[in-house]
Amino acid sequence: MLTTLTAPAFAETWDIEKGDITVKAGKTEGTNMVSQGEQKDVEDTGTVITGKSDKNTVTIKAENENDKVEVTLKDLNIDASRGSEAAVSVTGKGDTNIELDGDNELKSGAGHAGLEHNKTDTSGELTIQDKDKNGSLEAVGGFKGAGIGSAGSNDAQVKITGGNITATSDDWGAGIGSGSDGTAYVEITGGEINATGGYLGAGIGGGCNGSGNVTISGGGITAAGGEGAAGIGGGYYNGATVTITGDAVIKNASNTKYGAGIGGGYGYDGDVTISGNAKIENATGGYGAAGIGGGAFSSPDKIGNGNVVIKENAEIDNVQGGAYGAGIGGGVYGLGNVTIEGNTKVNAAGGAGGAAIGGGAGAENNSDNKGNQITIKSNANGSPTVKAVGGGTDEKEKIVIGGAGIGAGCESVADADITLEGKVTITATAGKDNVAIGANGIEQEFTGLAEGSSITRSDFEGNNITLPTDPVPAVPSASGGGSADASVQESVFPGLVVTDKDGQRISYTSIRGNNVLSIRVGRFTASLRVSLATLRQLRAEGIDTITFQTILCSTTLSVDELLAMGGEDA
Repeated sequence: MLTTLTAPAFAETWDIEKGDITVKAGKTEGTNMVSQGEQKDVEDTGTVITGKSDKNTVTIKAENENDKVEVTLKDLNIDASRGSEAAVSVTGKGDTNIELDGDNELKSGAGHAGLEHNKTDTSGELTIQDKDKNGSLEAVGGFKGAGIGSAGSNDAQVKITGGNITATSDDWGAGIGSGSDGTAYVEITGGEINATGGYLGAGIGGGCNGSGNVTISGGGITAAGGEGAAGIGGGYYNGATVTITGDAVIKNASNTKYGAGIGGGYGYDGDVTISGNAKIENATGGYGAAGIGGGAFSSPDKIGNGNVVIKENAEIDNVQGGAYGAGIGGGVYGLGNVTIEGNTKVNAAGGAGGAAIGGGAGAENNSDNKGNQITIKSNANGSPTVKAVGGGTDEKEKIVIGGAGIGAGCESVADADITLEGKVTITATAGKDNVAIGANGIEQEFTGLAEGSSITRSDFEGNNITLPTDPVPAVPSASGGGSADASVQESVFPGLVVTDKDGQRISYTSIRGNNVLSIRVGRFTASLRVSLATLRQLRAEGIDTITFQTILCSTTLSVDELLAMGGEDA
């Protein structure tokens, strides 16, 4: 009697020194088929690749859509730089997970990424992980190849969940992202990441002419872009969409010439959203570019603007624009479209001639006659604290006028549409011969802010230029008395009633001064009703305006217009 036996799958450590290695998905779930030299399609589990070689490479093929290949790199060192090969390449319609153990080094030749994964419409997902927190990876790409990502004109897809990772590209490639021309799809949820782009390539994002689509929700990130490319975002002559959220910490994102620290590359927009508990510890724009926002040399109608949203509990510190660029907003000639809301903290400075928050130098209104659009507001999540220092001057660059703290850059004819809502705390310093908050030499005034708001303005020499309308003091108690200009009292107007969202009557505080009666309520939602008799009394006492203010918003009412709405007794 003859019996046929099937050899069981086994776990083996494969040494790259013995030859090229190819790994494919096995016929059963959780297994791989590994080939090396004369060993063909050996069924394997827990595949581990190790060793050192300057001629052999690894190819991982997750060929079919439902394939899943899992490989561990353990103290692997491959230097394929002498040939036109990738040290490790990942292909196919299925997904690949690479676990890092020990110290791994990958270096590829011209036209290839150090760890290469080219994205197509049908390609699967590459994930780099370090579940047991004992692994590192140093990946170096060749000319037109990313350190980790795509090669040549291909798009890139990379997901990193952990590991101590250093990625560097040669010219035209991103540290992590695409080679030249391609779009980078990068997601980072953890790990300690240090990424450096080559000439014209982003640290994390697009290579030369490549755009960056980057989401970072965890980990500690340091990223430096090459000339014309962002630290995190677009490559030379391309833009980016960057989302930083969760508990991500951007330790440093920088560029030295033409690219934003976070945002667009040379001549292009940067669309950046920072939310959750994310922290930006340092972000520095290159010459002509914003710290966070647009790249250098741009057109307000098309490219180079900074579209930035900062919300929830995000903390932004030490943001610095390059010469002519805003700290947060537009690069030179670019506009800033910036929203800061909720329990956020922002500290930004413009480069010489650029606004801290707003536009770069020399910007004009776009074809819709819109200039810089800036909104700073509180919401149910909390209130923002903003420090904005307008850019200074630089005789070497012939910048003799500084930028606004919040508003427009120097030599700019662009307007600044600035909206402050609810409770805000703002400290704004003007650059030389510019304004602290505003545009075209005009300090913008704000009324109707929530009590406890504070706006402090200084000129470039440090002199206090705060406007009388800027501070909105917290309302004292009824026994606290008042000032010579205003009387403070509790609900004493018999014909003036404030109710909550359920229609229940609630107390309010009134402040009278300068022909204005301010009614303030410590609620998010409230309603005001006032009788004609009370309106007539207020008008006779010189009150011509009523402001009704909740925590979130304020409404200004004309007493004369209200009187004109009613009849004799209504």
